[in-house]
Amino acid sequence: MDIIYRFDPHAPLESKGPKNNRESLKLLANGNERFAKLVEHVQDIGSGKRDLPPKIIPINPIKLGVPIVSGLEPAHEPFALVLGCADARVPLEHILDCSANDLFVVRVAGNVLGLECLGSVDYAATALRKSIQSVIVMGHTGCGAVTAAVDIYLSPSDFANIAFSHAVRSLLDRVMLAVRGSARALESAFGSKVQKAKYYRDWLIETSIYMNSAVTAYDLQREVDAVTKGLHVSYSVYDMAWTRIGALPFRGAEDFDSTPHFAPAPKTSVDFPIIAQQVIARLGKE
Repeated sequence: MDIIYRFDPHAPLESKGPKNNRESLKLLANGNERFAKLVEHVQDIGSGKRDLPPKIIPINPIKLGVPIVSGLEPAHEPFALVLGCADARVPLEHILDCSANDLFVVRVAGNVLGLECLGSVDYAATALRKSIQSVIVMGHTGCGAVTAAVDIYLSPSDFANIAFSHAVRSLLDRVMLAVRGSARALESAFGSKVQKAKYYRDWLIETSIYMNSAVTAYDLQREVDAVTKGLHVSYSVYDMAWTRIGALPFRGAEDFDSTPHFAPAPKTSVDFPIIAQQVIARLGKE
């Protein structure tokens, strides 16, 4: 495998973070592009292409998060706060190609905003406000929490066991708002008989994944505004099949350049039906 991590002892070690939200989002988007290109490189090798040039990845002590001076711990200076899902297939630092100390990460199943998560968010938004420039909600395709919420919505009588687990029920209740809104949007787009469509469950899951990220971003923006000023919340979804992040679904490689990496948190509830219709337009199934 011609992927080489290389440490240059003569390279400068100074680490400069982004100065504002725009620079921060660009840095994260570029990081995901690098990650996706690396994945494509590995896939090309796996498909039998042997004449590819080696992939050189520079590495240094700052990226590894180790002290430059023995016995002196690095300052805590992440440039982005990311609320993501606990799914083990979505390691946020990897998919955004970020180093140690770049991201303050809060992870919970379904990337929902509970009290414990909110405590971590409040801490980062206040104690680390000097370095943090962006707040991100990162969902992902194939989310188990959203899928469970959709299945409960479609067949509530089949999930009586969840009713006796307060913790699981509390988590899925937070996702259900996005599921109900997505169901209404699908009915508005395709008519009242859409529930009988072959792909209805798949449509509802995919729409709900994006809507769940948007709903959480909406709530998170209000919470952040309550403890500090000037922090902008955005949302995105990591597509595990394409290894790319986007605020709308990818129908294929033709959508890579035209799909925004991030979308700002909705400002009012009026924005949600619009977002849902934009997602539905990208479902890509007949």
